[in-house]
This record gives sequence, structure tokens and C-alpha cells, in this order.
Amino acid sequence: MDKKFELIVTVVKRGQSDKVVKASREAGATGGTIIYGRGTSLHNNDSIMGLKIQPEKEVILTLVEESTKENVMKKICADAGLDSGKDGIIFSLPVNNILGTKKFLEKEKELDKKNK
Repeated sequence: MDKKFELIVTVVKRGQSDKVVKASREAGATGGTIIYGRGTSLHNNDSIMGLKIQPEKEVILTLVEESTKENVMKKICADAGLDSGKDGIIFSLPVNNILGTKKFLEKEKELDKKNK
């Protein structure tokens, strides 16, 4: 593997993932994976008629080349409103090994050719 990759993890309120995916693609990412979950914050004590509300979340996993990570993260923050710190969080993790990425790498090569 010649290129270095990063995994961008974005956690937003349910229904906001389309903004994240659109922003990441506009910044050069080729796609993402959306996982549904629920929040477990200690600060969230909302309830209705005695039933505790657990906020629904969407987790978007986006694999990008290390060189595009910064631009993708900034675009997601700006377009999905994460700058306020209240509507979600975004962070990245280094990716040490990748298997099964032939299609992903082919798309990256196509994008590289288009951008030149």
C-alpha cells in the first residue's frame, strides 16, 4: 500500500448524515458508510412522561487519503454545522492496514486523473 489513509468518523443527530456525505464528496471523498446508533451522554436527561429519551445518532465512516483528510473534515464541519460543538463531533483515525480496497483504489486513481 503506497498511499496512507485516514478514517474520518462523524457522529451527528439522526437525519443529518446526508449533509455529511454530500460535503465529504464535494471535498474529494468517494463515499461513506452510515451506521445508526443512540447517544448515551451523561448530560442528556430528557424524558417524556417518565420515559427516558435516548437521542438517535448517525455515525458516518469515511475512508480518505491522508492528504485530503483536512479538507474533507473542514468541509463537513462547515456544511453540517459541527462548528458549534452541539450538533455532532468529527475526528479521524490513522488506518494501518487495508484489505479488499481494489474498487476504492481504482476510484481514487480515476479522481486523480480528472484532477490533473
